[in-house]
Amino acid sequence: MTTTPSQSSTAESSAHRDRPVPFNWAALVLGLLVPGGGHFFLGHRDRAIRIFLGFALLWGTGLLVGGFGSVRTWNPTYVNPAAGGGRNLWFIPQLGAGPIAPICAALDSSLIQNASKEDRIDITLNAPGRPPGTAYRYTAVGHAADFGTLFCALAGLMNIAVALDAGRRPAEDRRSRSGS
Repeated sequence: MTTTPSQSSTAESSAHRDRPVPFNWAALVLGLLVPGGGHFFLGHRDRAIRIFLGFALLWGTGLLVGGFGSVRTWNPTYVNPAAGGGRNLWFIPQLGAGPIAPICAALDSSLIQNASKEDRIDITLNAPGRPPGTAYRYTAVGHAADFGTLFCALAGLMNIAVALDAGRRPAEDRRSRSGS
């Protein structure tokens, strides 16, 4: 018995591939909530694991380099608006990471608000009209903060792209894998 497909089955499979796939909103929402969740829902388990590991590597590196301060909903004192500073705008693409972004922002905010006097340092900028302020002693500043923020934003943008892919991807047909 040969294992080559017949012409009729090949024609059916190519017709099935040419048929447009309806957008799967459940896969999109799951993908936005949990990186790789949409693909996992569709049955693409290996792809979902690779997506989650790639996201975790980017997000984890951002937090490792810049700390929880990489994910902020507010502008810290040391950001100079005259030099184009505006770290809170980076939170918009970071929101693509799902619930982990507001959780990290809340942790950063609670660390700074609950810091003792010994854990605060005075910061002044040479910008006219900027009052001096304080910062948490263990907050990353400069390039470390910028790279951490960028890595977390890239992880969020990657997750948005992957979730959109999950919405357009057809569910895996488990019957085709079970040997023919």
